[in-house]
Amino acid sequence: MRVKEFIDLPLKYHIFIGTVIRLALIVYGDIHDNLYDVPYTDVDYKVFTDAARHVVNGNSPYKRHTYRYSPLVAYLLVPNIILGRNFGKILFSVFDILVTIAVKSLVRYQLGSKKENVTRISTYCSLFWLYNPLSIGISTRGNADSVPCFFIILSILFLQTEVVKSSFKYALSGILLGVSIHLRLYPLAFSFPMYLSLGEYKINRKTNLKEGIIALLPNAKQLTLASSCVVTLFLLTYGMYLLYGYEFLFETYIYHLFRKDTRHNFSVLFYYSYLTMDQLAFDIVKALSQIFECVILFVASLTFGCDPKTLPFALFFQAVVLVAFNSVMTSQYFVWFLSLLPLVVHDFRVKSANALFLTLIWVFAQGAWLFYAYLLEFKCREVFILIWLKSIVFFCANIFVLGQLVRSYTPEYGFGQIRGSKEKHK
Repeated sequence: MRVKEFIDLPLKYHIFIGTVIRLALIVYGDIHDNLYDVPYTDVDYKVFTDAARHVVNGNSPYKRHTYRYSPLVAYLLVPNIILGRNFGKILFSVFDILVTIAVKSLVRYQLGSKKENVTRISTYCSLFWLYNPLSIGISTRGNADSVPCFFIILSILFLQTEVVKSSFKYALSGILLGVSIHLRLYPLAFSFPMYLSLGEYKINRKTNLKEGIIALLPNAKQLTLASSCVVTLFLLTYGMYLLYGYEFLFETYIYHLFRKDTRHNFSVLFYYSYLTMDQLAFDIVKALSQIFECVILFVASLTFGCDPKTLPFALFFQAVVLVAFNSVMTSQYFVWFLSLLPLVVHDFRVKSANALFLTLIWVFAQGAWLFYAYLLEFKCREVFILIWLKSIVFFCANIFVLGQLVRSYTPEYGFGQIRGSKEKHK
């Protein structure tokens, strides 16, 4: 009973608790880093800080070896040098909290503000992010992925709600999507289903070619979304190019197209990449994998992206596929789909026991991989084959769980509207 009373607290109390948890872990991180060989702080956070130091000194952030992000991230962390080394962790945690607030607002719209239990359902969904151990860990360890996650959800919020009542909301949505793509390439896949969700398609087997082409022509909403996204992405990218030249383009974007990570990589292609690291000019296996991935993304866009009600699930589905099929996969990538899960978690018609079972499958498959990765990284054991086998298991776990979620997906289910409002209060 006490657990239920805690969950039913107003969101502002949960946000306070979530903030305290994150601040406590940031303080703990400093203590942990001084006591243990395996650091709590993400190695990328040190890279961000070093890049920010170069910016403060009037140099390029790319003077810091392995800095492969937009210069905007280095700019955000300039206060790390001026104010204190934990500023960035606090900033990323703030974005983490903002995601929680945006999720609640968006889910309220999905269900309709006049429906019974909408406040409880939207609050429950936001708690899936606020208290998610991975989301907490990623931001407090100093990873910046909570920033693009926030811009993505805010983009969907403007696209699908009346926060801004004029057609300008489509421009705002496109601008935010463009910013998120600039920071991280993966939201580029989301642009297609978001574009489709603004159309009205009445194509069937009896539709002739001319009518079909006319039906697919973009409307004003789609043009506004697409043009604002493209212009924003171009201006940000071109501006950074003027400042840092080709080095910016290569380190931020081109490098990731050919990246091979052979030491800490969840991907099913881990061992293959290790064996062919210096052998292939053109990687046919990776190319075929990406083609297959693009086909899945395209089909998912057409299946779930054309209806505004199912758009959030289309984006969640795409994010899982992007992560599972990527030739490089680290823990921070999981927030790509975990940040979208709260938008659709209320739509899964699944029993609590089955939900727990699916969660355990995913967690244990990941934990098994992490055990052997630890032996490789910190004990210098030759366990590449075992890591590869666990990568296959983890890939299968991701696909199995996704398949079960697709089967149970029921738009506007709303946790069974809190189980039939507790069977009409019995």
